[in-house]
Amino acid sequence: MNKLSITICITAGVVLSKGQVGIYTSTPDPSANLHVAPTNTSNQYKGSLLGTMSTTNRNSISQPATGLMIYNTTDNCLQVNNGTPAAPRWQCLNEDPNLPFGNMIFGRYKPIYPGITANTISIPPPQYSPTNNQLYGSYPANGNFASNDMFRVDVGRRTGDTYSAVLYNVSGESITFNYSSNAYHNPVAANNISLNNTQGRFIDGDNITYYTEAQNCYVTVTSPAKWAGRKFLIGVNIFKEDTSNTIATGGNGTGKENQSMLTYIFEFK
Repeated sequence: MNKLSITICITAGVVLSKGQVGIYTSTPDPSANLHVAPTNTSNQYKGSLLGTMSTTNRNSISQPATGLMIYNTTDNCLQVNNGTPAAPRWQCLNEDPNLPFGNMIFGRYKPIYPGITANTISIPPPQYSPTNNQLYGSYPANGNFASNDMFRVDVGRRTGDTYSAVLYNVSGESITFNYSSNAYHNPVAANNISLNNTQGRFIDGDNITYYTEAQNCYVTVTSPAKWAGRKFLIGVNIFKEDTSNTIATGGNGTGKENQSMLTYIFEFK
């Protein structure tokens, strides 16, 4: 009895061969289950579009598989779940250098100075939303701020010549953590800080930061249990992209258009 060892089915550019799937290619690479050719039947170059969604939409995915990929429209990056279905860890592929002792995500925002918005933030800080115009992150033309699967840094105008950096919970769940911050005026060490999803806490203890200050905080997550023990160094640094003069304390000095803010979230391995 003869057996058919190779089955090929061609329908609208899809080829099935030996259990492999080729799209607009009749010879999928032997190492791939799915091989998408760069051109279509008209020889036009095309890309492959993954599911596009906001952070809120992403967090609604039930039990996301390890390795699941999406395009996050909130953070404007391609993300992959490097955790597990029960404890997802979404990381941006383009901003996640894999260092021997951990990994880091960066954000760069330019220009940054008090006149970007007339709105000021209150105490406690407002709930996070990508469209909340009290936060500089709602003006994406200037850049972005560091964000991962659990935390996000954002900034708001506090007074006429000061700003406040806010650490937001964007995990999709309530979390509890311990942290210590290094800030010029009022460093803080606190335990059992609880934040609901999209709720934030000022990094600086006095809620006010001058433009000549840098800040960072060390965070250890204590709950929920699936994330307990994760450790982060989270920081904010403003610098001037020229050498003509220094940054004014209130951020409104000459050349303020060249002022940039670098934010980072470093997770220890």
